Amino acid sequence: MGGFKNEATNIEFESGAINIIIAQLIKCSKLIKTNCVDTNSLLKNNEDKITNRLIAKYLNVGPNDFRYEPQSPENFDESTDQYIGRTDIKVISRDYFRDSQAYYIIECKRIDGTANLNKKYINEGVARFASHPAKYSSYHNENIMFGYVVQAIDISANTTKIEDLQNQILKNGAAKKFFLLCCESSNYYLYSCQYQSDEKNIELKHLFYNFSSVIQS
Repeated sequence: MGGFKNEATNIEFESGAINIIIAQLIKCSKLIKTNCVDTNSLLKNNEDKITNRLIAKYLNVGPNDFRYEPQSPENFDESTDQYIGRTDIKVISRDYFRDSQAYYIIECKRIDGTANLNKKYINEGVARFASHPAKYSSYHNENIMFGYVVQAIDISANTTKIEDLQNQILKNGAAKKFFLLCCESSNYYLYSCQYQSDEKNIELKHLFYNFSSVIQS
């Protein structure tokens, strides 16, 4: 186990690529908030624009073990010659060049505490991994849901609402309970949840990051 010594809470993650990616997301999200304040350049309340800034100005800057690709087509359907999904962020490493299926997916969704966005988080996010047939692949049997919290809300309480909605909404997929991995309550909460989809078990890490103070009103 390795701790992040610069974190106020000295969080520890298990070793593994997905945890390195999550640590990078947390680090870059903190930088975005700091720079938004320092430069008076607030984020628009728009999923794609937040994602674009995150990738172009932070995730893909400097030495990195991973490359973050926006808006990548996913799951080619031979019967129609079309892709059935489009990921928000595809995360590739050196392994990708040996096996083109070896990548992670980050699906990004806004969260504001309303039932509308909570349902979208599941229908247009979780379900793409965890319903049958899945729109997104899970080569490593684990991927990431990234919730951009754009309103000042109780993240923990809202996560319970999302958890309650999952089994009501997911079709041909089963979800277990959310498990809190770590949090820094002023900034983020990180959960894990297990799902059964396409006759296999997958895990989604759910990162809810509080951007509410740097969102344009």
